[in-house]
Amino acid sequence: MGKKVSVLVVDDSHICRQLICEALSRDPDLEVVGTCANGKEALEAARDLRPQVITMDVEMPVMDGLTAVEHIMAEVPTPILMLTADPRHQAPELTYRALELGALALQIKPSIDAGAEAWNLSREVKLLSSVRVIRHIHSKRRPPLPGSGGVTPAPAPVGMPYGVLAVACSTGGPQVLFRMLSELPADFSTPIAIVQHINAAFSESLAGWLANSSKLKVRLAQDGEQLLPGNVLIAPPGQHMMIPFRGRVALRPGVERDGHMPSGTVLMESAAKAYGRRTLGLILTGMGEDGAEGMLAIKQAGGMTLAQNEESCVVFGMPGAAVARKAVDHLVHGDDIAGALVRLARGESLSLGR
Repeated sequence: MGKKVSVLVVDDSHICRQLICEALSRDPDLEVVGTCANGKEALEAARDLRPQVITMDVEMPVMDGLTAVEHIMAEVPTPILMLTADPRHQAPELTYRALELGALALQIKPSIDAGAEAWNLSREVKLLSSVRVIRHIHSKRRPPLPGSGGVTPAPAPVGMPYGVLAVACSTGGPQVLFRMLSELPADFSTPIAIVQHINAAFSESLAGWLANSSKLKVRLAQDGEQLLPGNVLIAPPGQHMMIPFRGRVALRPGVERDGHMPSGTVLMESAAKAYGRRTLGLILTGMGEDGAEGMLAIKQAGGMTLAQNEESCVVFGMPGAAVARKAVDHLVHGDDIAGALVRLARGESLSLGR
């Protein structure tokens, strides 16, 4: 057996810390190397212990979890799993601020009386331990490319080149979606359909957070809903979102594809069938291979495919799998995606990419 994954547990509740530690100790591959009761202690422990993963509470005295994430990601970048209260009782901005600051994933805390078996953290912690995180100074961002946010685009030509943009993303995806959707102009005319792998309880708050940042109309999709210009539909949890014919989405129960439901590949394959060469596919940061076969289907149908480049990905797994299948036309930095999409929607070619 290899070296154990070292974990730092941060929570102001002694009972919660104990339950998290008990849950993690059940896995022989994990080792809790320290516990902290507030964000200030967490920052000091992260510097001293250099854990491979940190579980972080949100609301704590002295220094809250969000402030701690910001400092840790700037000083000692570490994969962080935020453990939060039920997001339906919190503002979406509070929930997703953690991801914006550099945390990798969100999970709901079970009730304290649920017992250690309810704290099903081991799999998530082990997955996050394999992620290569980078120094994350929130104020430093690449300037937007011409044609993205802050610039009014020229009117789109009649006869839009793309009928739909199908997007697949996982770990690290919400942050990229946030920037992309906040920079796309209100008159971006290509309807957008998104599959983002996320804990089911956070899907509504994800849609709300993205909607608040965007000039487009962003919401969870409903069965039979129209794909309209200026609209962004996000796949709800527990069902596949597909495009049975041009102009509408359908939500269908089924089995997981590439380990996920909803699946990016299911969405993209149906988009390719419905729209053919008028399909635009985009695959963003994420673990695994979901979306890679879907990107290939779009490329084979004559559509255009973009993938987030390795430099800007939290995890290059999904884009890398698409690249390995020779299914990617252009690799684009995560900060440049909105500008690239605006140019494509205008019918312009990209100078970016491979």
